[in-house]
Amino acid sequence: MAADVWKQRDVAAAFLDERSLIIPDRPRQLEVLLRVFRFMSRPPQRILDLGAGDGLLLGAVLEAYPDATGVALDFSPLMLEQAKQRLAKFGARAITGEADLQSPSWLKTVEGPFDAIVSGFAIHHLAHERKHALYKEIYDLLIPGGLFLNSEHVASATPFIEKMFDDAMTDHLYQRRRERGENVSPEEVRRAFMERPDRAANILETVEKQCHWLREIGFRDVDCFWKYFELAIFGGMK
Repeated sequence: MAADVWKQRDVAAAFLDERSLIIPDRPRQLEVLLRVFRFMSRPPQRILDLGAGDGLLLGAVLEAYPDATGVALDFSPLMLEQAKQRLAKFGARAITGEADLQSPSWLKTVEGPFDAIVSGFAIHHLAHERKHALYKEIYDLLIPGGLFLNSEHVASATPFIEKMFDDAMTDHLYQRRRERGENVSPEEVRRAFMERPDRAANILETVEKQCHWLREIGFRDVDCFWKYFELAIFGGMK
């Protein structure tokens, strides 16, 4: 499967090394995520991070809610190593585990319910039918009033808008790499972005369609809370 590319340590390492470089406006995204959390009916006690990567999202929530505990699940051994390092400061409040979201068997690795479930740039690697099924599994794991937020790579509405995203990302990456002192050309940066090894693993769907799925499943107050071309934060309450 295309998503198996994340089992390759070199691909996972390249993503981790470039994460803050690749994703524009990351601090703002975290601020939006935590702002939505503040509107929960009560502070979250148990949080699940699906496709946790280096544990950035779970770490941000645990920082904001000192009484909370969390579980970080990921498919990539290297990602889990990085997550353990980031989350080590939380001690017993944070645990990690390996799980493959491509199958419902991932549910065997956790014990619900959870007050909140988050995911960051992971679910877009799943086939659309599996995305929909996973959203239902997430819904079933949440307490009434629980929150689901997905910080995600989504599809552009049209090929023309996709070109806008590629152009925006190329400019962003070029500027960031120049700031780091790298002697690169815009053409080199664009080629690297368009030919990156994990690109084939992307199975993108529009944020509108995915919000529709969430409403069908039963989530309420569903919305896209932040968006920059193909980058979005969306979700809802149970």
